[in-house]
Amino acid sequence: MMDEAAPMMEAEKMEEAPAAEDQVSIARNLEDSLKPCCCCLCSCSNEYTKDSSCCGCFPIKCGVLTIGIFTLLLTIYMVTMNFFLILNEYIHWYFPVIILILLVPMCIGSSFFVVFFTKDTASSRGKLFTACMFGIISTALIAVWIVCYYVFIYKNDTVFTGQGDPQTNSYSKMSKKFYLFVVLAETTALCIAYSYFICVTNRYAQNMKGKEEEEEAEKMEEMMMAEEKAPEEMAAAE
Repeated sequence: MMDEAAPMMEAEKMEEAPAAEDQVSIARNLEDSLKPCCCCLCSCSNEYTKDSSCCGCFPIKCGVLTIGIFTLLLTIYMVTMNFFLILNEYIHWYFPVIILILLVPMCIGSSFFVVFFTKDTASSRGKLFTACMFGIISTALIAVWIVCYYVFIYKNDTVFTGQGDPQTNSYSKMSKKFYLFVVLAETTALCIAYSYFICVTNRYAQNMKGKEEEEEAEKMEEMMMAEEKAPEEMAAAE
């Protein structure tokens, strides 16, 4: 009985050993990926992006994700606001419609960020630069259209913001000069911000190319080893 139990105990030890080794390897992977960030641990960097940062203090991938979330929220806000602007009784109906058309590039850029959120690949990273460019294009074109409309088409010296029937709904008002100043100031701030976002997303894409090059090198080595083994296998078969 003792002789039969001994092989069984050895077999159980052999099965437990790989499981223990797997747990050790998983722990090592977690140590490699988890990095201290402010008051918690996060995996926002790897060996290719550990030396890059956003705003000087945040991991660059965290910055890219924040840029994507900001772009999505800004797009949703601008589309919603200008859609309901059609109900404003003091402006022409085509004014917000043209703004919605000019927002198409920004909507396309937001879709690029959604694809990046789904899967971080070389293709999705390469489109982030274009997404930020689309943000600048839409913002600048909308500002030009607003200035042209209120200077050349809108004849009132007061800008009314609101919606619905003026008799039953309250409208806020401001002078035309102040309104255009606010629009131009916001546009300038957004263009400067997206110019920096372009630099961040482009640097992230460039840093991650090291991973792609390493994977391609490993594939080339595997192909070369397979080619070297092929003649030996054929000779052995003969």
